Amino acid sequence: MRWWATALLLVVLSGAGCLARLKTIPAVPARPLRAASPDEVLAAYEAYANGNQTLSASGDLEVRDLRAGRARKLGVRLVASRGGKLYLKGSVAVVTAMEVVADGQRFWFQVPSRKTVWTGLSGAAHRAESDGAPYYALRPSDVTSALLPEPLAPGPGDAVLFEADRDSFALALAPQGARETARRRVWLDRETMRPSRLRRYDERGELVSETQIGWQGDAPRRIQIDRPAEGYEAILDFDKVDRNVPVPAQAFVPRTPAGYKVVEVSWEGLGGPKGTPSLLSERGIYSRASE
Repeated sequence: MRWWATALLLVVLSGAGCLARLKTIPAVPARPLRAASPDEVLAAYEAYANGNQTLSASGDLEVRDLRAGRARKLGVRLVASRGGKLYLKGSVAVVTAMEVVADGQRFWFQVPSRKTVWTGLSGAAHRAESDGAPYYALRPSDVTSALLPEPLAPGPGDAVLFEADRDSFALALAPQGARETARRRVWLDRETMRPSRLRRYDERGELVSETQIGWQGDAPRRIQIDRPAEGYEAILDFDKVDRNVPVPAQAFVPRTPAGYKVVEVSWEGLGGPKGTPSLLSERGIYSRASE
């Protein structure tokens, strides 16, 4: 019985071999992978981060509220400086739709059509609000950290973890010790040694934001910022980029027009620490998002 079973299997396999023809696929020549040590990769990232102090750019900005299924696209001009400083102007045709100023400590988010300025500590969240929700998904701290990434700067109590794949090198910064969570992770293109992806995590190890950087020549031309927990995306497509150009300090000074309402944004109810006093006492500003 075993002999007959073996013979039958050989007949079936030979028939299947006749039916299955070899498929020709395009040949891909193997390319040598660039080699680098963890120290070399870290030095390359730190050199990039420390070597870029300012950036001036213009192009398009698309901000998406994925949960609400809404998006807005604007023309944009911006200047940024090391230390979380930003001036960004978004326009539709020739009409200013918003202006954002950050001085490294606070931000001012101005919407002329509403004659309102929202202000608060840099990094505070903007909750979705009616038709303009995508505007408030744009956090100045996300933009500045994407345009001018901070060095990893590991301290004595930090560990830097290294990994590599066919396309990139990756570094993760975490405290030393068992079961610690990563705080930051950066990817560098394996060939150019330029940053291609950046991630920041909270104290629980949850992803806070991710930045993807697309390069053209020597300049970053596409910056995509994702905040998955809130369902927000911001995509910057630049047609002009200048790095390390003089930027006047006056660019980062807020200018609140006369007659505008100024609203202080706190973290309570907006994804920040519990117990933070809320200053959002005006009904209607965030009512639709909270009801």
